[in-house]
Amino acid sequence: MPKELKNGISAIITELKKENKNRLAGCISENWNKTCLQYSKELFEWEPEHPMEPEMKAAMESEISRVGLSEEAPKIVSFLSKHRVLQTAPHLVLTLNPRMLCIEWLGSLGVPDQGYYVSATFSGIPFSNSFRPGRVNRKTGSVNLLPSSMQDALVYRSRIPDKLPGMLSSLPEPIAKMLDAPHPGDSFTRWALKAGRKIEGKIFGRRNIILVDINEITAEYLKLVLGKKNHPVREVFFNPVVRREFVKIFPNEIMFYSPAKKGKYDSMENLRMKDLESDLDSSGPEGLKKKIEKENLCPGLLLVFIATAFLNGFKCYGSFSQVEYLPEYQKKLGKMEIFKPYGIEKVPTANLTTGVFPGTKEWPADIIIEGKEINPDPEMLFGELLAGMKDTLSAGRKNK
Repeated sequence: MPKELKNGISAIITELKKENKNRLAGCISENWNKTCLQYSKELFEWEPEHPMEPEMKAAMESEISRVGLSEEAPKIVSFLSKHRVLQTAPHLVLTLNPRMLCIEWLGSLGVPDQGYYVSATFSGIPFSNSFRPGRVNRKTGSVNLLPSSMQDALVYRSRIPDKLPGMLSSLPEPIAKMLDAPHPGDSFTRWALKAGRKIEGKIFGRRNIILVDINEITAEYLKLVLGKKNHPVREVFFNPVVRREFVKIFPNEIMFYSPAKKGKYDSMENLRMKDLESDLDSSGPEGLKKKIEKENLCPGLLLVFIATAFLNGFKCYGSFSQVEYLPEYQKKLGKMEIFKPYGIEKVPTANLTTGVFPGTKEWPADIIIEGKEINPDPEMLFGELLAGMKDTLSAGRKNK
């Protein structure tokens, strides 16, 4: 192995330890000298002890069908029931940036061709997020497809605006062809996820890449389990003793994101348990289910991982921030008696997928527009993907 690479990785690890990012430093230390293919296969090797809940199966199948794969949905869910693995690093965007493209490549390498690589993207962000969800992003700039009134709107359950179809004429033909005809009022996230699946499938030459909205899955799951007496999610919200314990452990955790208005501009609000308690006590489980359905409450980060990782045993791949915060969620939830029957302490939570391709930072939209091909070497070391990220990894950023 090149001495320069080893020294570079050692410098990254040293800097991370100084910043008390010990889990991230550990992930890099243990895996940087493995080939990308070997590392990805190891990530994929996970079978949980507990079966997937019927409610999670139903929620998964509903979302997979929503994004246009209704015929394959039962088969995909059956595969996930056995191979409980999800990529959870990307936000829900129309086109990825170079780092997220590299993440998708790395995560998908270890999945067999006859299986499915499911990327569960996060839509609980505004369109003004630094990943620019409503734009076709390129190296030289981006094309914004949304009006100014939507720039701070919540991506989750957003609708295609009237002006968006007319904006497609400003896109180069090769990328415009990858987008289904948008219909005002239809789901933006469904449209964007279908486009993302086509783009990634073309770049990687794989048809088993599935893109879904993890917040939609969690919302559907919540509606189903809130109707079950003694289910831990219902207990967290509606058992006063359990709720007090939960709030003591997670005093400021955002439970839901809510769409909002500021004059003529769309916006979003963060809702913590204290913001919900009055409604919870007065309206009960049916009231919360109605709010999730009718008022488009978007489940927050902790609820997403309670549903997927901790109650249904999904091994969730993540980028550098997730490797630090997900084990903390696990540690805190493990203190609660209500979660102990689920063996959440056994779920792998530090599953690092991040990096940039060495020597180049290709934007997916540019790859499509310029008719390029990328052929990263699966036998290169994982550390080669990390070497170009020293400043990002140690900058203390909040990005996923």
